[in-house]
Amino acid sequence: MFNNIKDILIVNAKIKLEVLIVKAIIQQKETTSKALAEKISQAKSIIVFEYLGLTAKELTSLRKKLHAVNAKIYVAKNNIYSRAFTIAKIEGFSSMQGPNALLIASGDEVAPFKEIYDIVKTHKFVKYKDGVLESNHIAASQLAQIASIPGREGLLSMLLSCLQASIRNLAYGIQAIGEHKPQ
Repeated sequence: MFNNIKDILIVNAKIKLEVLIVKAIIQQKETTSKALAEKISQAKSIIVFEYLGLTAKELTSLRKKLHAVNAKIYVAKNNIYSRAFTIAKIEGFSSMQGPNALLIASGDEVAPFKEIYDIVKTHKFVKYKDGVLESNHIAASQLAQIASIPGREGLLSMLLSCLQASIRNLAYGIQAIGEHKPQ
């Protein structure tokens, strides 16, 4: 097999180089997992969805929309996601197969659900997998319901409208009493 000591040394050097490369790759994966875990633990909401079939243009457009609501998409291997969820101590992500994207939101909790819901409606091949909303695991079946919730501004507008309606009705009542009261 080996003709001389030189061949043995070359093979030995190649093996050592391969071991160093593998160790570097493992270290890089651990570093990436830890960084992602830190972002996951600080997130207000997290969505895992299958993005297979989206064009680069559509994905870039989605990234821009999500950036506007203080959310970011990460694309990595599923084992990186699994390690990151384990490090962040978040359980329940069962559907980590296939090409998945991870959406992490640190702003409005509901706005990213709406953006992904719009993509799911227009592209039947994009699928919700799992999600987390304020430390609560959200099943794929519930994600569409969350997307239908109005955003923070919409909810504040509804509350203000309800408060104004009560005051407006009180004012109309007082005005009606004043008009009917003889002087």
